[in-house]
Amino acid sequence: MRLDGGLYVLAAVIVPDNRIAEHRAALRDLLLTKQPRLHWRDEGQKRRLQITRAIALLSLTTVIVIGTGLTPAKQRRARRKCLERLLWQLALLDLRQVLMERRNAEGNKEDLDMVNALRAQQALPQDMHVEWGDPLVEELLWLPDVVAGIVARAEMGDDTLRNLLLGEHLIERVICD
Repeated sequence: MRLDGGLYVLAAVIVPDNRIAEHRAALRDLLLTKQPRLHWRDEGQKRRLQITRAIALLSLTTVIVIGTGLTPAKQRRARRKCLERLLWQLALLDLRQVLMERRNAEGNKEDLDMVNALRAQQALPQDMHVEWGDPLVEELLWLPDVVAGIVARAEMGDDTLRNLLLGEHLIERVICD
């Protein structure tokens, strides 16, 4: 979320089953001594470049939703709109296993309510399994955080890191009014 730019960015990284171990190992290799996890907002510019170059080698497949027109009073609405679009795109790609980074209890409930509402509207397949994971336990959750950070930075005018990313990237925009 970038309030100064009116942006809410959600990203998903699609990791094939046969590449999970490779991705986890590459991410663990990026940790500094005593660093429990990668978190984009905690990294300096030099580290962000190092991290971007390392994950670029994984040739990621991503789905990114950029919500524009974000106002501080409508952060929840922006997340719901972006999450709805992200899950819809993942369903179109026939993905049935989605792991989201856990938030707090209230945030997790809001996300689950959104998933259930989308299922009730038949906007999501009933067999799409959505669960929440801890980024201190699951390294793969670091990837969408990094990608969202890179994209948000590019949206603010600095494409340097986004231009380094290799792979396939579906980017959608929604208005969060």
